[in-house]
Amino acid sequence: MAAQDYSDKVGMVQLTDSYDRKMDYLRISVTDRCNFRCQYCMPEDIQFQDKSHILTLEEMLTFAEACLALGVTKVRVTGGEPLVRRGVVWFVEQLKALGFDEVTMTTNGYLLKDNLEGLVEAGLDRINVSLDTLQPEKFQFITRRNHFEKVWEAIMAALQTPLSPVKINAVALRGVNDDEIVDMARLTQKYPLSVRFIELMPLNGDTDGSRFRKLFIPGSEILARAQDALGDLKPVAKDDPAAPADEFKFDGAPGNFGVITPVSEPFCARCSRLRLTADGKIHPCLLTDLDVPVKDAIRSKDPIPAIHEVLWKTARIKPAAGLTLPQETRNRTMSQIGG
Repeated sequence: MAAQDYSDKVGMVQLTDSYDRKMDYLRISVTDRCNFRCQYCMPEDIQFQDKSHILTLEEMLTFAEACLALGVTKVRVTGGEPLVRRGVVWFVEQLKALGFDEVTMTTNGYLLKDNLEGLVEAGLDRINVSLDTLQPEKFQFITRRNHFEKVWEAIMAALQTPLSPVKINAVALRGVNDDEIVDMARLTQKYPLSVRFIELMPLNGDTDGSRFRKLFIPGSEILARAQDALGDLKPVAKDDPAAPADEFKFDGAPGNFGVITPVSEPFCARCSRLRLTADGKIHPCLLTDLDVPVKDAIRSKDPIPAIHEVLWKTARIKPAAGLTLPQETRNRTMSQIGG
C-alpha cells in the first residue's frame, strides 16, 4: 500500500493490528550471535550473519523511539545472547532514558554476573535467565557448553539485586529434562524465583520434524507432575493480561511456577508483541516466517515517520494466529529471531 494510505495513522497514540490487538511490547534482538549452542535453539555449526548486515545500537534506538511514539511501553533486549554485544549495557540505559515503562532482558546467564552492577545502574527492570536443567552434565549436553556453575552463580547473585525476583525459562524436552520438572518447581519453594517451562517450538535448531514430536511435552502435563509431587498450585493473577505465562504458587512459596504454552494452548488472541531482528526486520509472529524489512526506513533521512509507515503495514499483516501444531521447520532459528 502507498505511504499516504497510512498518513492518517502516523502519530496516533496506540499501534493496533487488524484484530484490534494493541502492539505495546517490543523485543529487540541486538545480535544473532551466542556463546552457547543450545540444541533447541540453533544447530552447532550455525553460520552467523556478517556484522555489516547487523543494525547499530543507535539504529535500534531510533526504531525503539518510533515504537514508543505509537504506544509501545515495554522493551525486552534479547539475542542470540545479548550480553555478547558490545555496548549492550549502554543500550539498556538509553532505552530507559527514552521513557519506556519497562526494560527487561533475556540472557543465558554466562556473562550476567560480570554485568549485573552495570545493568542495575542502567535501570534494567527485570532479568530472565534461560536454564533448562539443574544437572551440570545435562546442561553440557543441552547447551553444548560446560558452564552450569557460572550460570547458577549468576542467578544467585541476581537474587541479591533489585532485579529479584529473577525469572527462569526452561524449555521442556521429553526424555531429556522432564525428569527435573519437580526439582525445578521445588526451587520456587526455596527462592524468590519465577520458574516457567516453555513448550518446545518447531523453529529450534536440531529439534524440528519428527524429533520435535518425540521431544514435545504439553504444559498441562508439566503442571500435573509438579502438583502431584508438591501439592496444590494456586493461580497467580497476571500483571499484564497479554503475558504468555500462566503462573501458579505453592502454599507458602516465595516464588512462582508456571508454563508457557504456544503449541498446546496458543495465546495468539492476546499477543501484543513485535520483534526487531538484529539484521533489521520486523518479525510480527514467532510461529511464521513473515518478516518485514525496516532497515531502509531506519536509515532514511527522516526515519521516525518512515518507521511508522512500516509499523502500520506490519500491524495490518500480523496474522490472527500462528501454527497450532507445527508440521514443518521454520526458516529462521530461535536465535535469529530473538525468542
